[in-house]
Formats: sequence, structure tokens, C-alpha cells
Amino acid sequence: MTESAIASHFTGVGGGLVMSMIAFSVVFLVIIGLMLIMMGMKHVCKAIDGFNKKAPAAPAPSVPAAPAAKAVAAPAAEDDGEIMAVISAAIAAMCGNTARVVSFAPVKAPAGSSWKFVGRFQNAEGFQD
Repeated sequence: MTESAIASHFTGVGGGLVMSMIAFSVVFLVIIGLMLIMMGMKHVCKAIDGFNKKAPAAPAPSVPAAPAAKAVAAPAAEDDGEIMAVISAAIAAMCGNTARVVSFAPVKAPAGSSWKFVGRFQNAEGFQD
């Protein structure tokens, strides 16, 4: 068959409908294929996670003992040294040995900032009229 013979099947309203059905079918087949791939990957990931998990150890027989002491929250001062070390290490990795962290404290963001104002202004474009 030549190209003109094939093209003659897709002329007019009927040809347009046939072409539309072919196009939609291809799109939905691709979507279904992607869905099946994602579902298959879910099972593959579960299988991989199953290999990585260790078998749970048998629980030791529990002996009734004195009532457990209530858990007490550790003061934040104990964690400050570890947090300071992590922050200092990160800064040293990025800036080298020239930077030094002396202290740190959490900073709260201001209630209204220029970025929020610009974002609101840009989202309101066209509503001024």
C-alpha cells in the first residue's frame, strides 16, 4: 500500500474519529503500562526490604521485678553539646577551618516578610480591576 492509500482511510469526520480513537487508545495503554510498572516496583521494593530485614530475635523471658521508674525527660543542656558538635562539623566541612561556631540559638521567622508580601501580590495579579 502506498501512503496515499493509507491516508485515504483517515479523511473526513469518520477518519478523524478513527484517528482520535487510535490516539486515545495509545495514551491509555501507556498510562496502564506505567501503572503496572509502578505496581510491580512496589512488590520488588517489598521483596528487597524483606531481604534487608533481620529475623527478630526471640524475646528473653521476663522476670517480674520492681516497678519501673518513671521516664524523665533529659534536659536540653545535655543535647546542646552534641548539637553544637554537629553544627560545627557541618560548618567546618563547608567553610573549612576558618569558621568557628561560638554559640547558637533558634531563630523565629518574622510574622510578615517581604517574600510573603511579594508572593501574595503576584498571586493577586489580575484581581485589581
